[in-house]
Amino acid sequence: MRWDRLFDDLEGQAADLELAERDALVGELRDGDWAETSWRDLLGGRVAIEVRGAGRLDGVVSLVNEAIIRLEGDAADHVVATRAVTAVHEAQRRADEPSLVGARLGWGQVLRALRDAGEEIRIRLVDGSSRDGVVDVVGRDFVRLRMASGRDQVVVWTAIAVVSGRT
Repeated sequence: MRWDRLFDDLEGQAADLELAERDALVGELRDGDWAETSWRDLLGGRVAIEVRGAGRLDGVVSLVNEAIIRLEGDAADHVVATRAVTAVHEAQRRADEPSLVGARLGWGQVLRALRDAGEEIRIRLVDGSSRDGVVDVVGRDFVRLRMASGRDQVVVWTAIAVVSGRT
């Protein structure tokens, strides 16, 4: 009887150690998974992000890659420079894996499509200022906007935080 209690106690301690080792291994694996996860991987479904120069933007993510995030908003669609994102406030789920084409999209393709559409857009810069106009020319690292005043203005891509247009 005494031996039974002793062995029961030893088996209980061994089971506790096994659970502790398993929990530690799960924690290490979880840390390894998180270490391989980019913040962009968290952007799926409806999200709210903070963008330098533009503030908080909400919408449904339709594309995420290394360069840009496309948000479909209630009043406007936005294409956000990933380098201008400062925080993710909320996200519904993990991001969908972009297609081969989607993974390579950048400002050149986006701005040429907006030029072809001929609609007025708003470009918000990382300094908080904005420019309204129609895309006239898309260069290697700039866009030239035709403003309502008839003047043209060249905007360098590295200054762009968000490009917005009507939905």
